[in-house]
Amino acid sequence: MKQHPAAIFLDPEKCRGCGLCMEICKRGVMEFREEANACGCRPVTAVHPEKCVLCGLCVAVCPLHVISLKK
Repeated sequence: MKQHPAAIFLDPEKCRGCGLCMEICKRGVMEFREEANACGCRPVTAVHPEKCVLCGLCVAVCPLHVISLKK
């Protein structure tokens, strides 16, 4: 049975680009965006959502609670 990739939702306008989610994710799901948001920060985006195993560590470590996961 084929597993569907996880849906990772990040609010790019609230993200301050601290990178904690990227540091804790050992699967390389997220990277910084090239363009800055309205606050001048480079937010994180999920570039490889197919690698996500829904562990929730990125959600737990985000200080601004801008990440959510949905199977």
